[in-house]
This record gives sequence, C-alpha cells and structure tokens, in this order.
Amino acid sequence: MVKRITTLALLLILTGLVPSARGLERFEIITTQELQRMLTERAAGNQDFALVNTLDALIYEHLSIPGSINIPWSRVADLTDRLGSYRNRLVVTYCMGYR
Repeated sequence: MVKRITTLALLLILTGLVPSARGLERFEIITTQELQRMLTERAAGNQDFALVNTLDALIYEHLSIPGSINIPWSRVADLTDRLGSYRNRLVVTYCMGYR
C-alpha cells in the first residue's frame, strides 16, 4: 500500500495542479507521508476529506488510491457537482506528478 501511494502521489496539492508558481500560492502542497497519515486518520474516523484522482478514467481504474474518486483534470470544472456531500470539506487531489 505504501509503495502504491508513493508511486501514485508524487505531487499532492489541494484542488488540482496549477502550472504557474504564482497560482500555487492559494494551495497547500502535502507530502506522501502527510497523505498517508491523513488516510489513517480518515480510516479511524478522525478526519474527513475528499481524495480526488485527477487522472483519466482508464488510469484511475488500474492505479488509484483506495477511497479516492475520479474527476479527470479535463473535467475539473465539474468538481462542485461531482463532490456532492464533500462540497464543504477538505479536498485533496493527486495525479502522477507535474509533467
């Protein structure tokens, strides 16, 4: 599981990748270890957040962190509709890293 999280979560930031450094000022970047701690806390019922995989659906089907939902980056505009009950909660997105 740890290797899988490490492989998948090269870069973790809130609400998606933003190409410019200036755009990143609005988001907090977290490490793989921080996400692992958050997932443990969520499993224990101590933390609640939406984990969003921003990769294409085909990749999501084969390589995703258990408990994540898939909203491909090309459909991030639909984020509010897809999050449903998570709308007012912390959102953590992940992909395979910045390219």
